[in-house]
Amino acid sequence: MKRIYGATGALALALGVSACSVSRQQEVQIGQEESAKIQQQLPMVQDAVVTEYVSSLGNQIASHTSRADLQWHFYVVNTDVVNAFALPGGIIYVNRGILERADHMNELAAVLGHEIEHVVRRHSVKQMQQMQGANVGVTLACILTNVCNNQAASAAINVGGTAVFARFSREDEVQADEGGFRNMINAGINPTGMLTFFQKLLAEEQQGGNSNVSSWFSSHPGTQDRITNVQHMLAEVPASQLQALTSDTPAFQAMKQRVMSLPPAPPTTSRQ
Repeated sequence: MKRIYGATGALALALGVSACSVSRQQEVQIGQEESAKIQQQLPMVQDAVVTEYVSSLGNQIASHTSRADLQWHFYVVNTDVVNAFALPGGIIYVNRGILERADHMNELAAVLGHEIEHVVRRHSVKQMQQMQGANVGVTLACILTNVCNNQAASAAINVGGTAVFARFSREDEVQADEGGFRNMINAGINPTGMLTFFQKLLAEEQQGGNSNVSSWFSSHPGTQDRITNVQHMLAEVPASQLQALTSDTPAFQAMKQRVMSLPPAPPTTSRQ
């Protein structure tokens, strides 16, 4: 991987002030500059069928939030590591590993709705401020993949211990779940997918031996408690309302088939 050091000018604007004092323009600039770094660091899925579908679904959900005015962007990282991340200003990265494990549209929508809510609540802005000048783009490359699990790769990109700052708190994650749940309903999507997808990842993690899934739990803490919370939220929605919401579509299944037909993702632990 290429070496990138130092904070960006946009990040410097945000440091030392509260999240609410960062303007919308500054927030968008931060996200754009860090997104440019990430795309230098990571392989991206370029297949139009896949990327256009993810963007369409993401924008469908985002358009029903209080920040529908942002120019939302959705990207797919070409790695089988299961993870996703939100940058300030409406930039969402979802890994190919998420698409491969989602069996229905509403499971992918659950991940997108969750990450979108991080942006709505400006959680990412707070995380950028906590970095205090650390290399955000490289750090997020570590979080999105397992590349920094390799000692040589970690030394090569000089990340040190900064990756911990790119992980949201349990409180942030619960807020993103609750907002994402509402985002799905508002977009006409059955939020049961949030429960089934979390349960699927937890079962795979408990079976052990899959570092690609472990990445999700390291950057999305408290999954078991969050599953219980989602179950409570679902219990409060009338069954007739849930049945009227969309759980899957032919377009999702076509996209899923396309993903599964792509060449294998490059091994992330060997990229330097």
